[in-house]
Amino acid sequence: MAAKGFIELLRLADRGKKRQVSLIDSESRWSGVAFEILGKYFVAPLGDVAEVIYLPEWTPIPRTKVWSCGVANLRGRLLSITDLSAFISNSATEIKPTSKILCLSHPEHYCGVIVDQVFGIQHFNTQSYFKKSDELSEYLNQFCQGYFIHQNKPWHVFMLRDLLNSQSFMNPSL
Repeated sequence: MAAKGFIELLRLADRGKKRQVSLIDSESRWSGVAFEILGKYFVAPLGDVAEVIYLPEWTPIPRTKVWSCGVANLRGRLLSITDLSAFISNSATEIKPTSKILCLSHPEHYCGVIVDQVFGIQHFNTQSYFKKSDELSEYLNQFCQGYFIHQNKPWHVFMLRDLLNSQSFMNPSL
């Protein structure tokens, strides 16, 4: 199972390289795992994502908020699963056929967030980076640090590790 997650990340990386329109030298390039939630495009720093997996079967946990999906056994470890769109919007969302889980591995926490779609590893020119976005809600903006313009779209830098510092994210109980 570990190999499947790693192979999926490699496949997504290869897909991201093929999508790259122009070669950018390594000094002016920033790379991250690109994904979509709530109709907006985001990119997470490579160090925030341990692996990308397909949705496993999970066991719901009673008396938790709508965005807390439950826990799954992933290679002998309990992976708590959160619907990131539902967490951001604070309402139930539909899990799509294209949905995947970004696994976050931190010394104290092991969790996965469901996103609507993953576009693989994308490369951005650092000259197309902007620090402030007025496009996002104030709540969503607390997890983002600027954005890149790529293919005429804003790709917001979503700091997944900031979720682990969020009191609301770390307390899914009702």
